[in-house]
Amino acid sequence: MNLKSQQLRSDLSLEIDFDQTLTPNQIKERLIEVLGKENCSEEIIANRKVLVYLNDDGIKQVLLFANISYLGGDGAHPIFKKRIQLQMSFKNVALEVANKTNYFVRFLGVYHYKGNIVFVDFIKDTYLMKKMHNSAAHVYVNDLYQGMKNGIFKKIDKNNNILYVVKYTKLKDYLNDNIVVQNKITKIFDLFTKFNYGFPFGQWLEAIKCVEEMRNKSWSQWAQSEWAGWFLEYRFYHFTKDNNTESYCKYIRQKGQSDLDFDLWFNEVSFYGDLKSESLSSGAILGNDKESVLEAINTYDKFWYVVYEHDTIKDKDKNFVASEFINQLKLDSGKWPKGKPYDSHSYGNKLKHSINYTKMYIIEVNRINYGEVLSDFNQGKQPNGDPRKQKVSISKKILDNFVIYKYDYKEKVC
Repeated sequence: MNLKSQQLRSDLSLEIDFDQTLTPNQIKERLIEVLGKENCSEEIIANRKVLVYLNDDGIKQVLLFANISYLGGDGAHPIFKKRIQLQMSFKNVALEVANKTNYFVRFLGVYHYKGNIVFVDFIKDTYLMKKMHNSAAHVYVNDLYQGMKNGIFKKIDKNNNILYVVKYTKLKDYLNDNIVVQNKITKIFDLFTKFNYGFPFGQWLEAIKCVEEMRNKSWSQWAQSEWAGWFLEYRFYHFTKDNNTESYCKYIRQKGQSDLDFDLWFNEVSFYGDLKSESLSSGAILGNDKESVLEAINTYDKFWYVVYEHDTIKDKDKNFVASEFINQLKLDSGKWPKGKPYDSHSYGNKLKHSINYTKMYIIEVNRINYGEVLSDFNQGKQPNGDPRKQKVSISKKILDNFVIYKYDYKEKVC
């Protein structure tokens, strides 16, 4: 059943419409047009006629292409999720070419809508492990958007499949390895990669030691009950200082009147971001107040959540040892709330005894996806009875449409 889904126009605007797929001959014509007729030919490989592009290094690039389209079905799939069908003949061609010299096979997805064409190179290695009978390779509308906006965009999905989204005019350069994925955005990715290499992933971080470290370094937020997030911010702040990153990535410790209430400002590309420390077991990421997030997107075109996820051991399961220590430290340091009776187990049922960070990722919320990713979270009321500002909540079920960078310390995937 052909159903409406999200579509991208050439001006980067979004529409809800039916897919506009091309015929095999139309795709072939577009490929020859952008690559040059003199560089293209056809060959018979594994009993299939295939289009071959001879690149500048003398490598014959076998282009096995298929339309990118909505998953369809009965409409149960998200309207921003698309795919190509992986044909069995793709695998047959790839296996035969593996024995040839100076050949290289690509699984090329072709997206088309109202004249706008975007290519997606699904790196074949992980897909070849599948039977490739009625299976698919997936891509998301935000991935297409990133490729159109940046010329080329690398994505590693949740199954560790690698894909490159390539703007129509950049395909020839891409197939000739003339594109270096290096710009102001990847400069920031490199910054987080460097920070992640030095961050204590895979280690159990105890509340007592982390709070003591922050206090000894005069971190103003050391007495906060949700210490894990503040420890992350404390470490990142000192990293930016030690590495002189403020010209392009600044942790905003003291906010001015003109600043929105976020942690990060990316100066060279002019947009905000926020650090988030989240439990692996949570089903959603609790964001900032909705009004501020929408203002950031409206003013600066996009907004980033930089999310660090951890396993958690609660202090109530450790006889409240961290609660007793930290609350006494607050009392001795004059940080205990005035007028509040002292309770050594205060916040003990919620306090994290220790955490173990296992992965991180960056979510981009922008003008084409914010409607899908941001749902409302009701915070209830303030102590005086006034309603709290409505916050945004981001479901982890749909994150793959919004993740633009990820890091897994076990695999060093970036």
